[in-house]
Amino acid sequence: MFKRFRKFLGDVRSEFKKVTWPTRETTIKQTGVVLVIVSIVAVFLGVIDYGLSGLVKLIIG
Repeated sequence: MFKRFRKFLGDVRSEFKKVTWPTRETTIKQTGVVLVIVSIVAVFLGVIDYGLSGLVKLIIG
């Protein structure tokens, strides 16, 4: 049991060495892009929600 676990940890370590980690600048830029896209989608959905709720209020009375 412990041999399998040690082998697993060794395999994990060797796989982590193969990973190409992004630089700090790349991470910051990509985070900025994600935040901008999320903000745009949030505003879009907010506008749609506001419009549809107004339409429902108009229909219901």
